[in-house]
Amino acid sequence: MACPSSVESMDLRGQLLAWGASVAGCGDVSRGLAKELNHLPRAVSIAIAHPFRGGPPIVDGSGTYCHAVREVDATLEQIQRRLVRVLKGQGSKAMAIPPDTHRSDHHFIARLYPLFPHKTAATCAGLGWIGKNGLLVNPLYGPRMSWATVLTDAPLDVCRTPHNRGRCGTCRRCVEACPVGAIPDREWSCTGVNDYQIDATACAGYLLEKKKETGEAVCGLCLMACPYGQKARL
Repeated sequence: MACPSSVESMDLRGQLLAWGASVAGCGDVSRGLAKELNHLPRAVSIAIAHPFRGGPPIVDGSGTYCHAVREVDATLEQIQRRLVRVLKGQGSKAMAIPPDTHRSDHHFIARLYPLFPHKTAATCAGLGWIGKNGLLVNPLYGPRMSWATVLTDAPLDVCRTPHNRGRCGTCRRCVEACPVGAIPDREWSCTGVNDYQIDATACAGYLLEKKKETGEAVCGLCLMACPYGQKARL
């Protein structure tokens, strides 16, 4: 599908979904930006749900991630590139912050992660909230998604109902699923301070043990426990 010539003439969300996104939206992130990025006050949040059928699951029964996540992230990056090309083609500034699998990359773009997390873009775009496990939870797909962001100064319509607090309620499934008790039973709020912060030391210790067992320092137990999205299918 050819790229539209300008954002004003396109249904942004519809176009991103046509390019392969599962969910997409735009939010005003001007209040959450580091000074290095304050010239890009809008964030286009893009996500692809992890496949359940028609492909290997991202997490298997033991909690180990499969390599399929890399294919999902590659598609996200393709969508980002197309969007950036459209935005820049109409004279706007645009910067793609790639999926989290690039966090180990030491190139310049990877250094942006501490300055602007994907969770900020997604919550401001009304696509989900931060769960007790610290993961972004979408109402349809739960935490079983990969996320990417494009920051821009383009005059895009932004979400008028961003998420500013968690919706996990009394659910404790992820809290109880964590084998090292790293997840506090607290709801996230955008006005709080580290309300969703897990015990990083305990989590890192468990990941180290997983690496010794499986060769990869990954765990998906809290992701699998979340009831949101368990019935979703691609």
